[in-house]
Amino acid sequence: MNMGFVIRQAEEKDVSAIVGLIRLLAIYENAEDQVKITEEMLLKDGFTEPKRFHCFVAEDDNVVVGYALYFYIYSTWEGVSLYLEDLFVKKENRGKGIGLGLVNAVISNAREMKCARVQWQVIDWNESAIEFYVKRLFARERIEDKDAKWLNMIMDVSAQEKFIKSYKTEQ
Repeated sequence: MNMGFVIRQAEEKDVSAIVGLIRLLAIYENAEDQVKITEEMLLKDGFTEPKRFHCFVAEDDNVVVGYALYFYIYSTWEGVSLYLEDLFVKKENRGKGIGLGLVNAVISNAREMKCARVQWQVIDWNESAIEFYVKRLFARERIEDKDAKWLNMIMDVSAQEKFIKSYKTEQ
């Protein structure tokens, strides 16, 4: 299925292209104003020890057109797992198998690392992505026994600081 594209581990030279793709993903998700990542942050966090993330890139005609950024997490019930933070391919490069190639690289890595599971989020209105994940990747929404549905919680820096301040006040 490979039509001339290459999937490989990201290198420092790819950081500018990755930031550009992150911005395109944010534009697609109507959230460009929320992107705070810089090339310097990616260089520090992904290419110096301790590495905070790993990334595969897809090249088509020697141009980076997609990426899959992931990191390892730990499940207290199942052990080492992998979290796929982003999977993105430029619109004009879709339909060539590049997304599947990136997913294959991530899943192969997860199997090599003996990950119990791979998990990620998908925005609820992205129906084409959800269909792709279910039909092509055999993924499912995380609903456990008795229809318990896991919700994703988040604390931004402001919430973290507010909590620490409130905790100290209570002590």
